[in-house]
Amino acid sequence: MSNILMFNAPLMACLVEDPATKRHQPRNYLDTLEDRVALLEGAQLFSNEDTNQSAIPNHKEDEDGVSDLASKVGVLTLNAAGAEPHYLGSSSAFAFSRIVNSSLRQVVPGNPTAGFGLTEEPSSMLSPCLLPDYDSCLTLSNAYFQNLHPQYPFLHEPTFRCWERGLIGPSEATETPNFDPIPSFFVNMVYAIGSLLLSNSGSLPQQLYISAQLYINHLLSFDNLEAIQAILCCAMYSLRSPTGPSIWKLSGLALRQCTELGYHRNTKRLGPTVTPLEREMQKRTFWCAYGIDCAVAITLGRPLGIPLKEVDTEFPMDIDDSYITAAGICGRPRSSSSEPPTSMSVAIHVFRLRCFWARVHTSLYSDTTHCSPDHARTQELHAELENWLASAPPITPRVGDALSIFGSRDWFDLNYNFSILLLYRGQIIDSKGAADSVFMTCLQSCANICHGYRRQYIGRPVNYTWGAIHFLFMAGLTYLHCLWTSPAIREAVRHDDLSSTCTDCTIVLAVMAEKWKGAAPYRDIFDALASRTMTMMVDKNHDQWMLPTTLALSDGLDPADLIQWMADITDMGMSDGMDRLLTGLIGDSSQ
Repeated sequence: MSNILMFNAPLMACLVEDPATKRHQPRNYLDTLEDRVALLEGAQLFSNEDTNQSAIPNHKEDEDGVSDLASKVGVLTLNAAGAEPHYLGSSSAFAFSRIVNSSLRQVVPGNPTAGFGLTEEPSSMLSPCLLPDYDSCLTLSNAYFQNLHPQYPFLHEPTFRCWERGLIGPSEATETPNFDPIPSFFVNMVYAIGSLLLSNSGSLPQQLYISAQLYINHLLSFDNLEAIQAILCCAMYSLRSPTGPSIWKLSGLALRQCTELGYHRNTKRLGPTVTPLEREMQKRTFWCAYGIDCAVAITLGRPLGIPLKEVDTEFPMDIDDSYITAAGICGRPRSSSSEPPTSMSVAIHVFRLRCFWARVHTSLYSDTTHCSPDHARTQELHAELENWLASAPPITPRVGDALSIFGSRDWFDLNYNFSILLLYRGQIIDSKGAADSVFMTCLQSCANICHGYRRQYIGRPVNYTWGAIHFLFMAGLTYLHCLWTSPAIREAVRHDDLSSTCTDCTIVLAVMAEKWKGAAPYRDIFDALASRTMTMMVDKNHDQWMLPTTLALSDGLDPADLIQWMADITDMGMSDGMDRLLTGLIGDSSQ
């Protein structure tokens, strides 16, 4: 292969022949078996160490006469090779790697599992593969670090580049006796994710993913930073692929292990026990895991993995990767908004947004006993959101085609408008109704989201994500809900604006459904509801308006179809707010 466009060509089989048995085995088969045997031999010893260490805090608690272990903030050093100190809060979890191994051992692209609650048909059985040629490998890693790393910087690019040079350099570099499965896992995973970002990759992403899984047991046998980074790599794959492990499960596993290792606490509480590079990567890894968990919790209407009030660790330094080394920090971190952004500036801004979402989740959605929206708290949060948008770092020009909308002005605007919907959704679906100004605010945010996705996703080499489907569908539903619920909105909305918004939402959902079958119910239900809504608008003495030809208008709407589509979406994952919007719209449109 000479370039990335040939990835869909047949690939060399990634197997070697055993001279004695003539059997074909994956590359580094013996190393994998040796690692597996060592892991199994140490499993019982590790289990015994867990039991003994668990008894130590209990015995100490009895001696001190302290009944509340939550009042003690300490660090427990397990005697397992490669394990980092474990943070002890109100309770402690031991042998966490056994839980992680149990979940990720089932991560095979042929087994469809939920991403953001969506599934795809299983792919045919694939085999591991050799790494592509040098130029193609660089294309894949550059795609990852230019498009995904700025949002999820849990890897250290200079460290990765060292691993990469060792694996795709001269052939003898990969055959040395000191073969390390850690670089092999991360290089294969970064290439798998990078190939998902590019078109015409064929089966290469799945094959590289399977190749990485040959080494994952070695990483997960240790409770340390690299184990969490491995889990997050699998989460990145699921974010971009129709197949893969559940992001909800992976983000929860990563966040729980971060908590076990104390990454959620301030550096001063844990002490200077690691190098500057390790500490910065711990902070980055925690905030990436926290951000993903928060986004999934918002998407699926589930509890946060850890309350924000339990977190007091700092944000990572606003500094480029190249200035962070094991020996120390070689440069000065960015400290003012007037300074040029670094490769971390936008990621830190995203971490702030995820913290904002966590506060919205806690204030407006977590209290099941709270009956009506808290208007005062909503206004406070709205002011905080405005400050977040105003303090966004400057947009750095992209090198080459953007394969992700992250970091663009549209990305900031889309997330701002989605946050508006989070703030006011409770009010507009409240039985008591909301002020006309609230409906208008939500309607405008919905329109902005639909137009923004049309600009970014149609006719451009940007791949879709599960989060994008949820953002767009929620915006479309809320737009229709405002029209059906508020007479003032029906009178104020312009027909050309209505047509443009519904058309943009329908087109993008249709294109998404062409790639992912799991998006088809979202497309179908919005198309049906949008058509019925425009019929309603025409019936409201607006006969002079001509319906656009891009949307089919039916004489009637079968509630049974809507209910079935709603059931399909529910099976794939749907938040409580989306459920209430759908239920209300089905009732309104059937009248």
